[in-house]
Amino acid sequence: MKPTDHTLLNKIKSGDRPAFMLLYERYWDSLYGFVFGRTRNKEVAEEILQNLWIKILEDTNSIQTDESESAKGYLLRYLHYRIIDFYNSSKKNSATISIDASDIPIEITDTEYFEILEENDISALFKMIDEVVSQLSVTEREVFDMRIRKNMSVEETAKALGLSSKTVSNKLSKTLGEIREKLNPDYQSSKKLISLLILMEILTK
Repeated sequence: MKPTDHTLLNKIKSGDRPAFMLLYERYWDSLYGFVFGRTRNKEVAEEILQNLWIKILEDTNSIQTDESESAKGYLLRYLHYRIIDFYNSSKKNSATISIDASDIPIEITDTEYFEILEENDISALFKMIDEVVSQLSVTEREVFDMRIRKNMSVEETAKALGLSSKTVSNKLSKTLGEIREKLNPDYQSSKKLISLLILMEILTK
């Protein structure tokens, strides 16, 4: 029986290097594919992963496991934020991703989030989103474009369109709900896709 990630991490914490190599071999391919597929930069992917392995060695206690004693969700979440850091640092205006929680009325766990991220064809999802957005009213399309694709704040969007901040949030929330409903027949976990799609719209600019 293979040792769980939790067991390996406990051994790593006590200096067991074979346990580290086992964890490394367990996840290297999938984690590298995850990072490289989203950065398209070999050097960046290797650097991000190198920092993760150092963290595992030097700060083992911070690596969390789920109820099945798997660290995969935590590792993917860590890499996810490092990918965001990479994109934010590469933007000339040093902009940061800022989607208000109130815009996303959907709860999603880390495990569910990354299962969706790994299992679905993002380009196909974008095409489906574009089809839904093309059927929205002019104002709703403008709100979606400014808030999601241009990453403008609620206040900036409201000012540009001559709307109240509450109206902007309401319209985006309505649009996200419509996207969720349209995707539902094709994706079993579609009710949890909205925050993922918002992120991926931004990351693939």
